[in-house]
Amino acid sequence: MNIKNLQSHLWLLILSLLLVGCNSPKKVPLIPKIGPWLIHLDIGEHDLPIEVSHTIKGEKNVWAFHNAKEIIEVDEVSQVGDSLFIRMPVFDSEFRGKIVADSVIRGHWHNYSRGDYKIPFEATHGEWICESGDAVDFNGRWAVKFGKDSMELTPAVGIFSQDNNEVTGTFLTETGDYRYLQGCVVGGEMTLSTFDGAHAFLFTLKMAGDKSLSGTFFSGKHWNEPFTAVMNDSATLRDPETLTYLNPGYDKFSFSFPALDSQLVSLEDAQFQGKVVLVQIMGSWCPNCLDESKLYAQWYDKYHDQGLEIIGLAFERTPTFAKAASNIRRLQKRLGTPYPILIASTSNNKQEAAKKLPMLNHVMSYPTSIFIDRSGDVQKIHTGFYGPGTGAYYTEFVEETEALLEELIAE
Repeated sequence: MNIKNLQSHLWLLILSLLLVGCNSPKKVPLIPKIGPWLIHLDIGEHDLPIEVSHTIKGEKNVWAFHNAKEIIEVDEVSQVGDSLFIRMPVFDSEFRGKIVADSVIRGHWHNYSRGDYKIPFEATHGEWICESGDAVDFNGRWAVKFGKDSMELTPAVGIFSQDNNEVTGTFLTETGDYRYLQGCVVGGEMTLSTFDGAHAFLFTLKMAGDKSLSGTFFSGKHWNEPFTAVMNDSATLRDPETLTYLNPGYDKFSFSFPALDSQLVSLEDAQFQGKVVLVQIMGSWCPNCLDESKLYAQWYDKYHDQGLEIIGLAFERTPTFAKAASNIRRLQKRLGTPYPILIASTSNNKQEAAKKLPMLNHVMSYPTSIFIDRSGDVQKIHTGFYGPGTGAYYTEFVEETEALLEELIAE
């Protein structure tokens, strides 16, 4: 065969290979099944279960996270090949996973607000089901103490509602509540969990004796502590309106912090003069603050035209002011928050917060709310927030605070 014929044969071979490549079927990406799913976060000693569901709304993939009565819809979902990305609303975290089958996804949950923090997960298509069988009764109200004997114990109140092997409830503390918890009872053991995009909480409880129990509280993979509890229908905590107050020598609350555009805003500015002002000490990373912000947005719409101003002071945990401002803009967009939020600090350290607000005896909790009348006098300081997951506590707070706002507005 001469050189010319050899070149011709080579070109025919190359052309045939190209044609075969063009006609070969492309790999079709796997699509996760529609319907109920269960995510298991691997926090080490235990798996933390998360109930979710996958639906299509319009042209969007929506993953809904279920915590008892709460449903968090997530529509910031993208897929590249077999890689799936589910970004949580408001909070700076996301699931990054690989679709290994239409009913199985594996990857990591990344919580960027904690830096390089990630937890492995596996998601499987199927419903959340509690095993049936004998179940000890955990119903009722419990006086709880978190912590080890060698450390200062933190008081709390546990409220559980059990139906056969299924249970819901929450823990109330003096700085807020653990929001919507759900779980299962098997024999004399109970597990409760919740996931909101910022926190992944798991509580394991065991009946230790007649109307007493012991347990462990896990926060993601980075923290755990033991706790004990005894049934007590009269269990209470200190009055949240007595925990934070003005230091001696201060008769007013004041501040001067930058808005998201870096312009300084002060309580002495003209827009606040002669107004009832509700100051919210908060952070975009804080689920209790999220619950509170939803309520305060309703109050702003209801009472602003009557003379109410609300302003948030955000203590973020970010490396830069720009990142803190970006987080607050995201929160305001997702919640439709109509009132301004200032960047008080890029640190949420409570000691640093107390230095920023020296008129307060301390910043004990995010959130904390200061109610100021039209004369500029502080009428009430409320530490923490009991959200809608606390039932009657939330209803009572709403009713009492609306009555106070209406009284101050009418003055």
